[in-house]
Amino acid sequence: MKECRVVLGKRFFCLAVEEALGLGEVGNCEVVDLGEVSVFKCEDCSVFKRAALAKSVNGERIRKEKPHIERLTRSLDYLTAKLFINLARVKIGDYVWEPFVGAGAVAYEAEKVGAYVVGGDIDIKALVVAKRNLSSDLVQCDATMPVFRRKFDAVVGDPPYGRLSLSTLDIRALLTKFIESALTYIRRGGYLVFASPIYYDFPSLKSCVMYIHGGLYRVVYIVKN
Repeated sequence: MKECRVVLGKRFFCLAVEEALGLGEVGNCEVVDLGEVSVFKCEDCSVFKRAALAKSVNGERIRKEKPHIERLTRSLDYLTAKLFINLARVKIGDYVWEPFVGAGAVAYEAEKVGAYVVGGDIDIKALVVAKRNLSSDLVQCDATMPVFRRKFDAVVGDPPYGRLSLSTLDIRALLTKFIESALTYIRRGGYLVFASPIYYDFPSLKSCVMYIHGGLYRVVYIVKN
């Protein structure tokens, strides 16, 4: 076993710790210490090189390469998309449902680690863009009323808020129905990762706050089924 010393970013420290724990789980690592420099014992330290928020592993800087994909106005930035996939412990061979696929930022990161992705959206125009960015299966559907014949290893998505949402439900009702629906499609031990505006709180769910800019924050939820 190798010792992996992972230097975490301070800006979103709660999320950086959660991401390190997630990647440690993906790499079958043992946690030695958690802090600004987190220490793990792993067969291979390379799993931490896919981190979005960590700075370095054993002194080697982690490179963050921006993907060249077509984007929409509401597209999640690539580092947050990568973060979501890591928080959900997505690994090669996993089945992942991205219920708000948009242009495919999150699905793209899941594909990069070797997952099989089903992307859904109620906006057909977004799916047209996603098709150009992804090799995933894409379907037009309502995230609160999916019909699948299988369970997934992870459900990961960034629900649209306010004027960006095409749903007839208000955001709290949309998120509540989505959470209930998503958990029925996740295998035992799998993860649900999603975001919401800070003014819609689900205190029973594990979460970290992410400051965006100005007075804008999002809450990122990490739910193990």
